[in-house]
Amino acid sequence: MNVEQRPSEKEFSATMTDYIIDSDAGVTFAVKYNNKTILEEEYIPDADFKIKVRKLGKFCAQALWGQWCPGQTCLQSTVAGTFSFYVNGSLDTSSYVLFSRLQTNKQAATAVWLSEVNRKITRPGSKEYASMVIGTGQTVQVTVKKNDGTTTSARTLYTHTETLSPVTVDASLARIASLFTISQDLIRSYVLSVAGQSFEFPVDHTRYTEIWQFRCKNVYDMPEVLTAVGGLTVKGSNESETAAMFEVDRKFAVKVTDEYTAHSGVIFLQSDYKLWHNLLNAQEVQVYIAGVWYSIVITKHTYEREFRRSTLKAVEFSFRMANPEQNNLIEL
Repeated sequence: MNVEQRPSEKEFSATMTDYIIDSDAGVTFAVKYNNKTILEEEYIPDADFKIKVRKLGKFCAQALWGQWCPGQTCLQSTVAGTFSFYVNGSLDTSSYVLFSRLQTNKQAATAVWLSEVNRKITRPGSKEYASMVIGTGQTVQVTVKKNDGTTTSARTLYTHTETLSPVTVDASLARIASLFTISQDLIRSYVLSVAGQSFEFPVDHTRYTEIWQFRCKNVYDMPEVLTAVGGLTVKGSNESETAAMFEVDRKFAVKVTDEYTAHSGVIFLQSDYKLWHNLLNAQEVQVYIAGVWYSIVITKHTYEREFRRSTLKAVEFSFRMANPEQNNLIEL
């Protein structure tokens, strides 16, 4: 028996390497996570004397999930973990697996930022999250570029004291301005850096009539926020049952099913489309209303992107409240 291919030391679940074992006899294959056996099966070789364990990453992903970040820092200990693989009862290898819903071009061995982009437009008043894989003793450094062209010296936003793990930090403009004790209006952009890799937040200071914030769990199940500045409309509707009472028709069990349509407004970067694509295809999406996040369900969308042209078309999508009883909360 010989193992020809096995997962690397660090993998994303959606792109995880398959196991290929060369053997002329059946083998027992097992997976352990958190000291518990979560898979134990016996495999027999094919006509080429190969045993192939496919989609192992998809299986591992079922034990991983990301969390919303309620404070300034959130240790995402459940979105990644070490899986141990046993062949015929003996440990063959262990792999640190990071959740990913879709395949990615990122190399897990060198990945730091758990986002599809490393440059993102932010706006005053908007919440921002930055998620990364960070090791013991590493820090998140931030520098600010002001409107006058000067750049500040770096300051520490977060210091990691735990073992290697994904972490989400609040990277909102308001927090950065507070860290440097300067006005938000003076900040042109700011850059977060970890282990030599950076994430830039250019600031759009345009005054919009209304700004709607939506957050989702992205490809890596990490929270990410997008703002729609093109307005919000509502199309009222409801579902109900009608029955006669004392020979008079009445409505019963009225369920409000209003549908809202949000317009992204101006899009500045081609990379923004990746973020919108994440949001429109996310399993969990929320809208920010009066200081509280409420779950929504996206029902349809208009998403067009021209890769080789500079035309940046706005994104439009419709949604309804996940809880129909919350349809009275959005005030237009």
